[in-house]
Amino acid sequence: MRGTNKQPTAQRGGRRPASLVDSQLEHLESMVQYVARGDAGSVLVPLDHEYWEKRIRVLEETHELIVSQRKRVIKLLDQLGSEAQMKPGQRTAA
Repeated sequence: MRGTNKQPTAQRGGRRPASLVDSQLEHLESMVQYVARGDAGSVLVPLDHEYWEKRIRVLEETHELIVSQRKRVIKLLDQLGSEAQMKPGQRTAA
């Protein structure tokens, strides 16, 4: 038996373990806050809510999430949905 330090990976067709998700969720949470504040619009290539929603959905579909991680995903999607609904209203008021 070899003493290798391999990270757990998904088997063919399987999902990745929940232990690999927390750092990704932290990144997504900070970026969703960035988008919600409106700072993303000033970037040369704006990253809109659709891009971040897609990233969140991929994470959700490719990992075995535990309950607390699922709650974080739901919160992120809610934040993006709220931001997306506010944007059209802001455009028409200007």
